[in-house]
Formats: sequence, structure tokens, C-alpha cells
Amino acid sequence: MKLAAIDLGSNSFRLEIARVEGERIITEGSWKETIRLAAGIDKDGNLTPEAQDRGLNALARIAEKIRGLPRNHIRAVGTQTLRAAKNSQEFIERAERILDCKVEILRGKEEARLVFQGCSFALPPSNETRLIVDIGGASTECVIGRGHDMIEGESFHVGCVNTSVTFFKDRKITAQSMRRAILSATSVLDGSEYKFVKGNWQEAFGSSGTVSAVSSILAALKITDGSITLYALEQLKDRLIHAESIDKIKFDGLKEDRREVLAGGIAVLIAVFNKLKIDVMKVADGALRYGILYDLAGRKLQRDPREASVERMMAAFHVDKEQAKRVGDMAVNLLKTMSSHVSEDSARFLRWAADLHETGLTLSRSDYHKHSEYLIKNSDIAGFSRPEQEKLAALVLGHRGNLKKVEMLLAAKQSAELLFCLRIATIVAHARQEIELPKLEATFHGHSFCLYVPRAWLKDHPVVEYLLEEEKATWAKVDYQFDLIAI
Repeated sequence: MKLAAIDLGSNSFRLEIARVEGERIITEGSWKETIRLAAGIDKDGNLTPEAQDRGLNALARIAEKIRGLPRNHIRAVGTQTLRAAKNSQEFIERAERILDCKVEILRGKEEARLVFQGCSFALPPSNETRLIVDIGGASTECVIGRGHDMIEGESFHVGCVNTSVTFFKDRKITAQSMRRAILSATSVLDGSEYKFVKGNWQEAFGSSGTVSAVSSILAALKITDGSITLYALEQLKDRLIHAESIDKIKFDGLKEDRREVLAGGIAVLIAVFNKLKIDVMKVADGALRYGILYDLAGRKLQRDPREASVERMMAAFHVDKEQAKRVGDMAVNLLKTMSSHVSEDSARFLRWAADLHETGLTLSRSDYHKHSEYLIKNSDIAGFSRPEQEKLAALVLGHRGNLKKVEMLLAAKQSAELLFCLRIATIVAHARQEIELPKLEATFHGHSFCLYVPRAWLKDHPVVEYLLEEEKATWAKVDYQFDLIAI
């Protein structure tokens, strides 16, 4: 099986193509283009047309390299700059047309999880708790974990590009500008850094461009063997100040495309070392794009990390698992009667909505579906992209009550089907007890649902019949027809 990961980062766009062999992912090809997307934000917080063009031109070249791969074997993600830019949706829509696949915007904590996962597979196995620091173009992810599992993760809005643009925009490097850059990065880390300080982990690693570049320079200059220490970073900082200008930076081991953002990257790295009390940091291969590949492989090999996340959330909010299964089984079976070509992804998504639809009961029985929606929408659920999480939350919100609040779901046939099946299942299972379930069948054409229920069963369950009749009126208010047909 061949997979592709596309990372639309704040500094560079990267493609990794790999094949899956058993538990291993073997890289077959990679591609990198330096875009500096984070440097292309104007004073109003929008991506400039020039920055968009740079990115889209790079994606056109990436699209050539993934031609022929099944779309569900490709995962493209955006990070901090696309999280923050006011007009990012405009760029994403154009990117999706070029790539012919969805582009997900990762939440900061989900990016941190994927970074850790990518590095953990590249590092030697260990039972030690590890710290991974990933300095990107516009954000820095700090993660601690053990094995392949994240324990704590955070994304801080400071990176090598935005720091370089802010403090070295005139291309001059002075002691004062470097000091201000370090203080600024330190201030961004303030507040949450206590989770990642020395004592919470045994080994520290860094990933991605800044750490890799610094390690190469230190080894080439014979300051260290490639390991990074605060003393070594201070020496590099002094050499940068002595160079006086970005244009005059000349280090053995420094790649040309890293020169522009090296000063900002070192400032951030010094701030990280100081705040987290790091003695020595080693380089970890892997990083985000490898995490994406392993995550995607898990989905394809039925080890979907989203499954474990849903289970954890059910446990955390004391969900009634028997009722969730009752509703989920019924909803999925009903969905399968609508079409002989129901995708695995659709069925799985519907079951997750059933699993989580009562999470809000732990807060209050009144309007619990609204509490459920809030919890799902605002929790960090590992494995889910932001659009997936929002869709799941909307399904759960719409499983009862009026439909006007989730009209955006009704705009797409697939989402409307999922919502209908979930609502019918919760009605039929409303008594929260084992009952002899009828054989339900449904059809959906245009804006019209038909539900076929055995007449004798309806007669024996008058409350369900009443609730289904009420449901007809609810759908009518959003211009959908729902016919209940006794057979």
C-alpha cells in the first residue's frame, strides 16, 4: 500500500510518499519547497496574493507527483499560518482544487501529537519519557510522551519565520535585536511551559528544520558532535551578532534555504532551552509528515487512532456504553438499507456520533445535546482534524430537537443521511432498554426520506409511533419530507 503525506507548513511545503510493509513505513520519495508562508501575512492578517501564488505553484508541482494515488491514501494538512490567516479558507479551496483532495487544518495539539508520533517511530524504542520540540515557521510544538503515545502536548505561536520577520526584518542582527527576539519567544512560552520542564521527561529531542540545521552547524564547526546545548547555542548567537547581517551569515553545514530564518530559529531555541531547563538535545528524524503517514496507515490497517480517542472520551464522561451501542447498531444498519454502497468511513463516523451523543449528560440532563456538542467541538480529540471534529459535534447537536441549528449538515446528501439515521435510532431506542428491534428500512431521494416499519411492531410501541409522527413535522420545517410507512 502506498501513502502520501503533504505538509503545508509555515516555512516550507513538503511531500512524503511511502509504502507500508507490515508495521513499517518505508519512504519512496520526498519533495520540499521553501515557501515562507508565515512571511506572507499582511497587516490585516491576510495571506498576500504573492504568498498564495508561491504556495499554489508549489502545490501544482506536488500534484504531479501524487497523480494516480487513490485520494483516500493521501492526507494534506495545514499548520499555524493557515490556522491564523483570516483568508486561509480562500487559499485552502484553491489548494484542494489543485491537489484534488481535502486539506485539513490541524489544531495545535493535534499537530503536536502527530509530531511526537512521527518522531517516536524514527527513534530507538525506549520506556523513557521523552520531550520532543519541533520549531516550525510560525509555531513551536512541545510534546512529552512515552512509546508512541503523547502524554502532554502544546503548540506555541512562535517560530523561525515569524520571529525572523519581526525582529530581523531589516536583515540586521544586533545584540539588542537578538535579545528582544529571545525575550519575545520566552514570553510566548510563559504559562504552559511547566508541563514540559526538566523532571517531567528523561530525554530531549528536537525535530524539523531549525534543530536539524543547528545540529549540522555545530558538528561542522566541531563545537559539539551535533548534540545541542545552551552553551553551544550561545556561541552561535554570538557569531550571528558578529556577522551583523543575514546576508553575511556563513557557517559550514548551513543550507542556503535556512539562512533567512536561522537567527529567528536560534532565538526560539535558546528561549526553549532556558524555559524547559534542557541540558542537551539530540536530533530526531520523523516530524509531522511521518506522523501523518503512520496515522494514515493506522486508519487503513484498522488501527484508527480516532477509535481510541472516542473510547477515552466515552470513559471520561461516563457514557452509557450499552445505550451508545444500541443506538449505533441501529443507526448503521438503517444507513446500510439506504444504499448498497455505504462507505466504511461513513458508517464509522455515524457510530462515533452515536458513541458520543450523550457525553453532555455528565453536565446536565437539560439540553444535554448542546453540552455534548460543546464538549466534542472544544476538546482535543486525537486523530480528528478540525473539520471532522466540527462535523461530529454538529451531528451530535442535531440528533434531537429542531433541525434549523444544523442546516449546514443538510446541504450535503451524505451528512443528511447520517443525521436522519442517528435521529431515528435515538427515537426507537428512547426507552434505554433491550427491546426486540424491528427490521427498519429507509430510502432517501432528493429532499424526501421514507422509513418502512412493520405495522405490528408500531402498534405494540405507541410511544415510538408518536415520536416518529412528531419527527415528520420537524423535518418539514427545513423543507424535507419524511414519510412513515407501516408495512
